[in-house]
Formats: sequence, structure tokens, C-alpha cells
Amino acid sequence: MNLAITLLRFGFLALLWLFIFAVVLTVRRDVLGTDVRRRSSLLSARRRSIHAPAPAENDSPTPPAAPVERPVYLVVTGGPLLGTAVPLSSQPVYIGRAPDNTLVLDDTYASGHHARIYAAEGRRWVEDLGSTNGTLVGGIRINGSTALDPGVVIQVGETTMELQV
Repeated sequence: MNLAITLLRFGFLALLWLFIFAVVLTVRRDVLGTDVRRRSSLLSARRRSIHAPAPAENDSPTPPAAPVERPVYLVVTGGPLLGTAVPLSSQPVYIGRAPDNTLVLDDTYASGHHARIYAAEGRRWVEDLGSTNGTLVGGIRINGSTALDPGVVIQVGETTMELQV
């Protein structure tokens, strides 16, 4: 009889520890979120341009080159994705927690589909998509679309980002 009670106690203790372990794993997953790898395309592009050989000088005049549009990036400057750079094109960039966004945030204060950045009228614009906590541009909460300038801070939840040329 004592052996049976002792075995039941150890069995109950083992189940209790398994439950605690499961709770710890769940809390860890919720706190740390998804595994997101930082994109270093912006940094590697800058490194390549720094180490590019200087053009050879010659005496023949060359016609002026057509203006080249420099690439524009959306760079995360604060939050879990710090350092992530998303190249902007004519296609809109969607920001939020849902996996179908262009920039997927692991941020509890961001909505599933929080905001989008798009090109129109020769400029970049940010639009809040009806998020719960709002989108801030330069510290001001926006309603609808707002034009963006390079260097102006965009805040989505606890994540900050800006346009960089």
C-alpha cells in the first residue's frame, strides 16, 4: 500500500513538472515571438558601393548621365526587427502582424494589417489601415494617408522605422 502511494506521488510530481515545463515554453514563445532574421541587403549594398573602384579619368568629355533614381528603403530603427531594411518599389509595402504582410512585426501593439506604404504623385505615402493603436508619423497619430519624407519617424506599435535614401 505504501509503495502504491509513493508511486502515485512521484507520478503526480512528474506530471506537475511536465505542466510547468509546458507553461514555461508557452510563455517563452509568446514573449520572444517568431524567429525573424535581419535583412542585411541595405548594409551589403552600402559596403559594395564604398569598396567600388574609382572611375578612370580621361580627357574626353562625357555627356552628362541621365538622373538615376536612388533606391529608397524602409529601415526599422527600433523594436525587435532593428536593422531590417525593406526596399521600396512601385508595389505597396504592408506592415502588421499577419504573415501575409511585407513587413511582419512581432509586436503586440500592432494590428494584423496595420499600415501600408505606397508611391503616388512622385512621393511615398503611409496609410493607417484602421489599426487599433494607430500609426504615428513624426509623433502625430494619422488618419488616412500622409506624405512621407526621408528621416521622418513612423511608429507602428512599439516598432519605429523611417525612409532612407
